[in-house]
This record gives sequence, structure tokens and C-alpha cells, in this order.
Amino acid sequence: MFILLFLLGFLASVYGIIVGAGGGFIFVPMLLFFFDISPQVAAGTGLAIVFLNSVSALYVYFKQQRVLVHKGTQFAIAAIPGTFVGSWLVNHVSEEVFHYGLATLLVGLGLFLAMKKPSVGTEKEAAAIIEGNRVFVTFIIGLLLGIVSSFFGIGGGWLLVPIMIYLFRIDPYKATATSIFALSIYSFAGVIPPMLNGDIAWNILVWSGIGVCVGAQVGALISKKLKASSITRMLALLVIVIAVLLVV
Repeated sequence: MFILLFLLGFLASVYGIIVGAGGGFIFVPMLLFFFDISPQVAAGTGLAIVFLNSVSALYVYFKQQRVLVHKGTQFAIAAIPGTFVGSWLVNHVSEEVFHYGLATLLVGLGLFLAMKKPSVGTEKEAAAIIEGNRVFVTFIIGLLLGIVSSFFGIGGGWLLVPIMIYLFRIDPYKATATSIFALSIYSFAGVIPPMLNGDIAWNILVWSGIGVCVGAQVGALISKKLKASSITRMLALLVIVIAVLLVV
């Protein structure tokens, strides 16, 4: 059992860090499949893993000078109120409708990422895009991240990374690192309610957390050696897998 939890945390961490998503998309479904716990506890524990994973990788990413602190902070702050919108949706929107709708969008996003090569512009181009619609764009992106993070408990890095690459023209290496930085902030806010409500399986968190701490370092180092096209294809596979899991 302990070895399984360690390996689960390690593998989820490595892949999640590489694509800038945190690893919750792997961890939460596996908890539901292999452990006798409720969805609420799985989501709460998953968010805790996402937070631990993102924090563990930050040192390496900062050392590699890949984190855009200002942009990451903007996304994170905007995402925090979005978590309340996600909580509202849970009570007012049919989960079936939400799951199928999001799954359809994810399949489209996955196919787009798989077929389109990363288009990276200059810092001036990125600044121009942000400056033109700073408040509106940041607010909308933050809402999406917060909604997804609080509703599914898997974080929103898989959504933020392609947004930064294709909308803000940020280099994939910096986009994944910046996503992890933002995730470390708003996942901390998201994990507070599960902690207060007792929706975290601490025994699972401890043993998986050890694997996460190791995997985060490995994932951060591997991502530096991968081509930008490889990262985007891995991200494409990720969003398609999430879409399938939502339908199931």
C-alpha cells in the first residue's frame, strides 16, 4: 500500500510538473478507482497533492529562471475568487451537463494542441496583448482556473499553459513554470475548505506526498531537456484523457 501511494505520487508529480498542471488530474481519478474514499475526500486530497507538488518544483524552476512572477501572480489572484464561482456551479448546474460540456471543449483543445505547433512571440508582443485587455482577460482566465480547480479538485494548469502559449505568446518552458508558480498560490486557497471540513485523507497524503516531493524535482529537470513541441503534445494527451475521464 505504501509503495503504491509513493509511486502514484511520484508518477503524477513528474508528468504534472512537466506539463505545468500539478498532477491532480492523475491523482484524483486513481484515488477514486483504487481506494474506498468519497469524491469529496479524493478532491480535497488531490488539491493538497497539487499544492505540495507545485511548491516542491518551484525551487528548480526559479533556479532555471523560467518563472514570470508578475504574470503568474496576476493569474493566481484572479483565480482565487473563481473558486467561489466553482462552488456555486456545483449547486446550480447539473454535473452531467457540466462534465459533458467541458469534455467536449477539452477534446477540441487537445486536438488543437496536437496539430498546431507552438507559436512563440517576443516579450513586446506578449506585453501588448496583456496591456490591451489587462483587467478583462485576467479576470476571465482567473474565473476559469478557479472554477475548474474547485469543481474537480485537479487544479487548472492544463488550461493556463495553452492560454499562455497561444494567447500571450509565452515560451512553453516559461509557461509551464509560471503555471506551476500560479498553481502554488491558488491551490493553497483551494485546499483550506477541505482541511476545515475534514475532507483530506492524511495517511494517503503523507505517503503520496513523499513521492510527490521526489517526482517534482525529477519532472522539473526533465522538462528542461524536452522540446517545446513535446511538452505541448504531452499537454494535448493530458486534456484528452481528462475529457474521457469526465465522460466516464
